[in-house]
Amino acid sequence: MAEAWSRTVHLLAFNGLADWEIGLVAYELNTRVGMPVVTIGFTADATRSGGGLRIVPDVALGDVDPAAISLLILPGGEMWHVLDNQPLRELLRSLRARGVPIAAICGATTFLARMGVLDGVMHTSNSLEYLLEMAPGYMGWEKYSDTPAVSDAGIITAGGDAAVEFAYQILRELRVYDPKQLDEFAEFWRCRKT
Repeated sequence: MAEAWSRTVHLLAFNGLADWEIGLVAYELNTRVGMPVVTIGFTADATRSGGGLRIVPDVALGDVDPAAISLLILPGGEMWHVLDNQPLRELLRSLRARGVPIAAICGATTFLARMGVLDGVMHTSNSLEYLLEMAPGYMGWEKYSDTPAVSDAGIITAGGDAAVEFAYQILRELRVYDPKQLDEFAEFWRCRKT
C-alpha cells in the first residue's frame, strides 16, 4: 500500500526528452510507491517528448523551490549536447550544496560532466569516449565506471541502454522499498545490478 510522502522527486521535461529512459522509474514512484513526480520545464509551456508525448510542466524552472526537491531526474535527449542553461546550473549547484541527489541518464550526463560534477564521484554514461567528446573540460575519467548505472555520493548516472538499472539506483537511493522489495523489483525487470 502506498504511503503519503512529504517529499517529491522532480523531473526535467523538455522537447525531445528520451521518454523510455524515465518511464519505469516515474511509474514506479508515482503509482507503486505513491511519491509524486513533479515535472519542471524551462518555461511553463507544454513540451513533446522524443516519443511525441505532450508534457505540461508542473512548474517552470524559474519558479522551482530547491528546498522541495528530494531528488532531481535529468532524462537524456539531444538537447544536452548543446545546452548551457545558467538557471539549471544554479539549481544543480544549490542541490549539490544541500546534498540532494541528482540522477542523470544518457545525454544528461554530459551536462554534469561539463559542470565538473562528475570529476570527484564514480559515474558512468554511454561510454567514456562519449563523455570526452561531448563534454569539453571533463576531467573525471579516472572515476568512470564501464557499468550500466552507478550511484556515488548522491550522483546517479546511467547509459541510455540502462533505464531499468537507472530506476533501480533511484529507488535504492530514495529507500522507498525495503531490501526484499528492491530485490524483487530487480529480479522482475532482470536488472543488471552494479
